[in-house]
Amino acid sequence: MFLNQEAVFSIILSLKVLAADLLLLIIAGNIISFYLAESNSIYAKIISFILDLPLALPPIVTGFLLLYFLSQNSSLGQILSKMHINLIFNFYSLVLAGFIASLPWYSKPLISAIKNYPVNVKEAAYISGKSKLNTFMFVILPGIKKTFLVSIILSITRIFSEIGISLMLGGNIPFKTNTISLEIFTSVFNGDLNTAFNLSIIMFIISLIFFIILKILEKER
Repeated sequence: MFLNQEAVFSIILSLKVLAADLLLLIIAGNIISFYLAESNSIYAKIISFILDLPLALPPIVTGFLLLYFLSQNSSLGQILSKMHINLIFNFYSLVLAGFIASLPWYSKPLISAIKNYPVNVKEAAYISGKSKLNTFMFVILPGIKKTFLVSIILSITRIFSEIGISLMLGGNIPFKTNTISLEIFTSVFNGDLNTAFNLSIIMFIISLIFFIILKILEKER
């Protein structure tokens, strides 16, 4: 299987984005999931609504809205620019795109599992002096580890397949922001069907492996 340098770069870049997004999901995603599962406040409902938007909106629309609000055309973009923070057309824009696209897939199973976790176990942890965060990290999370793994797998497949948000935020710049999915798109557009086919086979194998693992976990739950 022959791959040109641009295709190899896209694979390496995608793996880097995946690693960064998984770290963000495990830290921020867990906190968000626990908060939404335990809180009935108006803030939780607003966050939950925002969390669901990427599922309802076409990815290209989500990407454009993010591009608009993060560019210097908006107040937020101007504030970020003054802070020397750039989230457009670079590696960080791809990480942001993957995080936003995968967060609903990561959080939904966890939120459901946390809500259905035995109340008496949580109350016993609170009575013993554990904080809510400690209870989640050391009591609830180990108890729902299979659901946690399902969330991870769903997120990985979503991050790898992300194209719409990444295209708008990252710009699909060769040797800079061309992830594997975007490289397949570019290769087809340029008539390089061999590269597109080879990358598609790689994506298919990766997706198939995670799909099989997901089915095994579902049977064991």
